[in-house]
Amino acid sequence: PAGLSASTFPAKLRRLVNSPHVRSVCWDSQAQGLLIDRSLFEWELLSMGGGHRVALDSFKAMQFHIIVCQLNHYGFQKLPGQAGAAVPGDA
Repeated sequence: PAGLSASTFPAKLRRLVNSPHVRSVCWDSQAQGLLIDRSLFEWELLSMGGGHRVALDSFKAMQFHIIVCQLNHYGFQKLPGQAGAAVPGDA
C-alpha cells in the first residue's frame, strides 16, 4: 500500500502472505488475520532447505519466536485453536 515502506516488517510480511510460492502463511477466511503453520514456516522460510531463503533474508530472523515477537510488536495476537490450524494452538 502507498505510504508503507518496503523495508518494514509489515510490508515484508505482506509480501510473504501474498506470495503464491509461500504455503506456510495465509490469510484467514475473512482476510482479517493470518494463519501460520509453524512447522512448515520453519522449514519453508527459516531453514536453508525450504528454498525461499531469499524471501526471509529481509527479516534477519532465524528463529520462529523472534517472528512471533515482531508480530506481537505490530499488534498481532495469537488465537489458539483457530480453524485451519494443523495442531491446536498452531494458528
